[in-house]
Amino acid sequence: MVFWLKQGVIPLSPGLPLAQPFVQPVPEQARTLQPVSAEAMEREWQLQYEALPLAVKGLLSFEHFRAQSGELASTIQAAAREREHGRLPGYDLNRLAKARVVRLFPSALSYLAWQDLAEGFSGLAVAVQSRHASLASREGRPALLAPVQYGGEHRYQVTATNPFPGLLVDHPACTDNNEWRLLMPEATVPVKPGPDREPQPVLPIQRGLVTAIYWSVNTPETTIAEVRQLVARDMRFRSVALGQVIPDPGRWQLQLHPVSE
Repeated sequence: MVFWLKQGVIPLSPGLPLAQPFVQPVPEQARTLQPVSAEAMEREWQLQYEALPLAVKGLLSFEHFRAQSGELASTIQAAAREREHGRLPGYDLNRLAKARVVRLFPSALSYLAWQDLAEGFSGLAVAVQSRHASLASREGRPALLAPVQYGGEHRYQVTATNPFPGLLVDHPACTDNNEWRLLMPEATVPVKPGPDREPQPVLPIQRGLVTAIYWSVNTPETTIAEVRQLVARDMRFRSVALGQVIPDPGRWQLQLHPVSE
């Protein structure tokens, strides 16, 4: 993360992995679990019979046709199911692949963020001003900062408040995270080469955006030294607070220990 801070940017993550596996196409076997009413079945048998050539209907009564089993009956049932419930909607995976995300948490003491995103308490947390203009949508660069909903129903339609369906929902087990996400289309954000020289979509750090930088118990000393040096020398970070997130000595919780420059 220090590499990017020195560049004056925050890297944006791909959106699609955050929505997996829930945005994958529904398996066909899940479709077969949808019940089909007797009325829908009877109507479908009648429609299929009426569609037969006249020569066939002259040799086969509706009752005999209705008594068929095996593959024909399965086909009739599948058609009735689709007619009654409609086609299963799905997510636009290509659209999701073009989304870029910044994951935000209301507190620097988020256990998930430190354990997973900061790779076992070895990374950094960057606190930002959520009302800063650089996080807002503007002409030529749409953006949406919104809270994540947990365990909600599928919402497939693209709207102003749901520009990338699937990226503002998460599993109920993650409810305590109270996460927010900044969503942006990849095509409208700047790109910088990363440490491996690969292009990386980024969010430029404007003055006042970053309010604090925190490290934790497993953050390397070299990283901490680089952060201190950055804050001392780069005017964009002169007013940034520093701190260390450590275990609470009395409880299984985390606490923030302010650090002077």
